[in-house]
Amino acid sequence: MKHFVITLVGPDRAGLVDQISHTVFNHHGSWQASRLSQLAGQFAGIIHISVSDTYADALVHALRALDGLQLLITDATPASPSPITHTLSVTGNDRRGIVQALSQLLAAHGVTINKLNTQTQSAANTGGQIFTADFYLTVPPVADINVLHEALETLSDDLIVDFDSNFIQ
Repeated sequence: MKHFVITLVGPDRAGLVDQISHTVFNHHGSWQASRLSQLAGQFAGIIHISVSDTYADALVHALRALDGLQLLITDATPASPSPITHTLSVTGNDRRGIVQALSQLLAAHGVTINKLNTQTQSAANTGGQIFTADFYLTVPPVADINVLHEALETLSDDLIVDFDSNFIQ
């Protein structure tokens, strides 16, 4: 069994996911997991696909033949059972460098960012922009959660930091 992680980007259009999934299905592949999104008129995604060795080359060739998509196809190993993850939500006034500051602080504590969703939206009261981020994290067992929490809270006066109930000890 072969496993691939496919990174793709191209102009968004109706039926694109159907076209990709149809190609995977027709070449005996199995869609394991994905993160797909439309951003600024572009469709972007990461897909984990498994396929028997017999059909792997044909599937890769068919995927590369899809019109209008830039693809990066990488050999992958099957996923191991997921470790326990924690969620961290951050909200604050939008400004340059928020993601950089948060990711730097998390890395300094040995925390792995498994998934990150961010967005900005208009603040009704001020007319400015509000930044929100949802992090899905793996925290090493040796990390001091209380120290990490305090460091995140002191990062900025205008950031609101919420942890899931399993995060705070």
